[in-house]
Amino acid sequence: MRTLQVSEIFYSIQGEGASCGQAAAFIRLGGCSLGCQWCDTKYTWRGGPLWEEQRILDTVKGFPARRVVVTGGEPFEQDITSLLHALREAGFTIEIETAGFAPLAHVQCAALAHQLNVSPKLAHSGVPYERRINIPVLHFLRDTGRAYFKFVVDQPADVTEVDTLVATLALAPERVLLMPQALTAAAVLSKSLWLVEACKSRGYGYSPRLHILLWGAKRGV
Repeated sequence: MRTLQVSEIFYSIQGEGASCGQAAAFIRLGGCSLGCQWCDTKYTWRGGPLWEEQRILDTVKGFPARRVVVTGGEPFEQDITSLLHALREAGFTIEIETAGFAPLAHVQCAALAHQLNVSPKLAHSGVPYERRINIPVLHFLRDTGRAYFKFVVDQPADVTEVDTLVATLALAPERVLLMPQALTAAAVLSKSLWLVEACKSRGYGYSPRLHILLWGAKRGV
């Protein structure tokens, strides 16, 4: 049986991005080699217990919604092709959340998803540019026509860095979302005041962190 390293599986609402507010099953895979300094899921970095794909499928089938978010960690650090095929055959709408830095050969299966939530990391992640930005992969994900690019913004100056990447990648503004880097409801709301204005002036979308507003930085909700 095929197996994957799984950090956790839970049922909640999508708290971020273009499908914010939708009920979904979350498959949080283990493993990420990027190492962003503000990462709120550092517990995934070292992988996780092995789950058979059938067990994963049976678990998410037990939830009411037929939307599934494959997240991490970094999903494309494992071979998720077979899992994606199984989820499609079971009638799920599939979202994949990725930082877009894995080798191009690893992300070809992205075409099996219905929506790609691509979050290239900025300099404030503490990760060198050459490790966090993979232009050919980001172009591939863009060209699927299924990708939204969500940038985590900490300070107003970060928006200039986003603008540069948007121009480099030739992204349509309506496919770009800015989201505050925040782990408390107060920080989300405070940063959103100026971030929304930056979105309005550029034609970008705004992404809240709805799960933080509702539950705080609590795992598995």
